[in-house]
Amino acid sequence: MFLKALINSVTRNRDLQEILSNITGGNIRTSVEFMTRFIGSPNVDAEKIVRIMMSDGDYIIPIHEFSKSAILGDCSHYNPGSSLAMNLFEVRFPDEREHFLSSMIVSYLLSDASPKDKNFFTRTSDVLLEMAKWHYSPPQIETSLRQLTNRKLIETTERVIFEEVVSGFAGEMPAGFRITSIGAYHIKRWIGTFAYIEAMCFDTPIFDEIITEAMSLDVEQFYINVRLRRACLFRDYLSAVWGRAQLAPSYFDWPDVLKQGEHTFKGVQHAVQSGQAGSYRRRH
Repeated sequence: MFLKALINSVTRNRDLQEILSNITGGNIRTSVEFMTRFIGSPNVDAEKIVRIMMSDGDYIIPIHEFSKSAILGDCSHYNPGSSLAMNLFEVRFPDEREHFLSSMIVSYLLSDASPKDKNFFTRTSDVLLEMAKWHYSPPQIETSLRQLTNRKLIETTERVIFEEVVSGFAGEMPAGFRITSIGAYHIKRWIGTFAYIEAMCFDTPIFDEIITEAMSLDVEQFYINVRLRRACLFRDYLSAVWGRAQLAPSYFDWPDVLKQGEHTFKGVQHAVQSGQAGSYRRRH
């Protein structure tokens, strides 16, 4: 019953086809590995799917179930080592504005604002110059470029990845970079959603002690009302940072990102308000 629901869902739901194609970069082996992991994931309510299939004879797995499995894997909290997602809000330097640097780089490479050659590569010098306009330092920009490359959100002209060492990443900067389908999906589909923002809560350094303490309450609780509170705190913290940073690139706008993902937060809020919180508890 579960396999039948999975096959029918992927066949009929274009959103599932899109996420499967994009987060794996079109790699068949990675797609098969993800589907296999989805079947046995503790973050997927398999019992519910089977129960509905047996009673109704049909069930289309919603996109948020696939997103949750792709982002969390088999873990209760986000783990970059086992997730198909990258934490775009991560920082390596003591600068809260860096929460948005990776997103700005990906969005810049995706947009028409970046000059591209015939193979859609943008020169590294152009990326450095553009990010410097927003007062990011060369070490910050280069570190973010290396992280994005190793997580396959962007790729280099030399088709290489960077060696990770104790102090960060090593290797000469390539001539240019271009966006991948994985990077495009992060920016266009994931970054503003409840599933993504909530998952990154505990993987992101926060430059506000009050917010840190508030998010630390009930840290091991996975009921949806607790998760919603944490996600809203983190989302509002990021919005406050955006306001203080005075960033205004034409190719990335944080309020617009949140507007696009607003429906995912409203869906969770509706579940909490209608008393369905118990059925939305994350499984260990």
